[in-house]
Amino acid sequence: MMKESILDDLIAFLYKETRGYEIVISEDTEIENDLGFTGDDGEELICKFAKIYNVGITNFYFTKYFYPESMTSYHFNAVKVKVLKVRDLLNAIKAGKLDDDIIGK
Repeated sequence: MMKESILDDLIAFLYKETRGYEIVISEDTEIENDLGFTGDDGEELICKFAKIYNVGITNFYFTKYFYPESMTSYHFNAVKVKVLKVRDLLNAIKAGKLDDDIIGK
């Protein structure tokens, strides 16, 4: 499968999961900051993504990339999570796994 068709499929999956959220999704789109997935919703998205695209997530640590649901604005300033982008999910599909070795490459 060509990269474009995998990306198109991944973008379609993300649009479906955002329930029509009005944003242009590209490889640089951030899963939490741009698409609004956080806490349990972020975990659910990654689990669904892993199942659909046959991506291993054994070494993916949700708390590194998603804020907890119960965070207040005070906590958001105190705690920083790493950025997870659509590009990282695309690379994970190619590698068959999503972990720190894949993210940010």
